[in-house]
Amino acid sequence: MRRACSVVLSSLALVAAACERADDGASGAEPGALEDPFALELVELELPAQRGERLVVYLDAGHGAPDNEGNRSSLCELEQDTMHDLALDLGAALEAYGGFVVVPSRTGDELVPYAERVADAERVGADVFLSLHSDVRGQVREWSPEPGLVCRASHDAPGFTVLYSDEGPAELAAARAALCATITGSMRAAGFSAYDGAEYVGLYAPSGPSGCFVDRHAADKRIMVLRRPTMPSVIVETHNALDPREAVAFRDPLVREAFARAIAHALRSLPAQGLSLR
Repeated sequence: MRRACSVVLSSLALVAAACERADDGASGAEPGALEDPFALELVELELPAQRGERLVVYLDAGHGAPDNEGNRSSLCELEQDTMHDLALDLGAALEAYGGFVVVPSRTGDELVPYAERVADAERVGADVFLSLHSDVRGQVREWSPEPGLVCRASHDAPGFTVLYSDEGPAELAAARAALCATITGSMRAAGFSAYDGAEYVGLYAPSGPSGCFVDRHAADKRIMVLRRPTMPSVIVETHNALDPREAVAFRDPLVREAFARAIAHALRSLPAQGLSLR
């Protein structure tokens, strides 16, 4: 395992500079509001050996559907754009590791309805449906990541979560739960911090290891990509988009590499645990 402790520290230059501007009262940002120390000690996980045939991963870059662009981050970036970019890197990494066939839900600037994505995953015979998102949570205030740009930010609810549904056939629900738990475990082993779910009450309930949550929305508000795919599916809320420390960190290639290895580690670990995705 190779530690990458300095990665996040170097990527915080943008945040530090913005905090200096906040101290000067730039753009109405609260002075010193985002100066809390923040560090991740990331570990490059050793990947389990590939077992059996290549795994077909339907890799969904969240949002990017008609009238659904997602959140706007602390850097004023749209979720549909940041997740598309992250999915490109993750897909390339998975295929480079070997043992994976990656099918993207979106290419270029096309807008793809979620129902079409679910149908497409079935058509290509995907073994797993993995949807990438970023979350928004915490006490929000204005801040300026660069001169002349004012965005919303929060720094009191960082961390990732993995979401799944327990609706439908018991075998499929169990496979979703196993996928959620395994991804959560691999991300935590890689050094990513899990969110505690304080703002999820009534929407998601803790299930299994810290960071894994099951959908508890009202029946008519439950999430399509968690309950409709016929293969195991999860949403990975990669980070809090309103936390500039995390938003900047997820731009860093080495952070993305640690994330990709965590996902690959989880997907390769399932057969080793005697668990089948399909």
